[in-house]
Amino acid sequence: MNTLQTIQKTFRVFQILTKVAFIFSIVGATICAVGALCSITWYTGGQVFTLFGEPITFFTDSEGANQAMAVLFSDLVMLTTDAILLGFAGRYFKIEQAEGTPFTANGAELLKKLGIRCIYMPIVAVVIAAVITVSLGAEESGDLSNLPGVVTGIVLILTSIIFRYGAELEQKVKTDSEER
Repeated sequence: MNTLQTIQKTFRVFQILTKVAFIFSIVGATICAVGALCSITWYTGGQVFTLFGEPITFFTDSEGANQAMAVLFSDLVMLTTDAILLGFAGRYFKIEQAEGTPFTANGAELLKKLGIRCIYMPIVAVVIAAVITVSLGAEESGDLSNLPGVVTGIVLILTSIIFRYGAELEQKVKTDSEER
């Protein structure tokens, strides 16, 4: 098996893993949205669940509901951002598989755009999550750092430069062979 076949098989595995993570992100975001709606219903005086005709109470005060809503809405924003980024990554892998090599100008450009999105989209999501947390008067809800996204984005941008160089080399080899 040559190196290009190994790369293609590896990218196919990553395409499948990306699709699975995309589905998990959507399911998680949906669960957070339903949980937030249940929390809002409870906060406004409604009951969501009953057991044998008796209402089930999840929160004992409005502070607990505000904290729960802040966590759920923040997680909803973060998971939605992850789903969007995974969708773009899945698109890249699909196009790369169709082209048969990562060393194309189109693939390098898609990878660079994905790297840029991996840097700025989580930053926007963190800001939105912080605004939600502050507006609900809740405590900070979990880890809202963006360092992994920035590092991932930089690595993807650097990889896109390498892939672009590979595409240029392939083009040069094709041009040289046609001239002979």
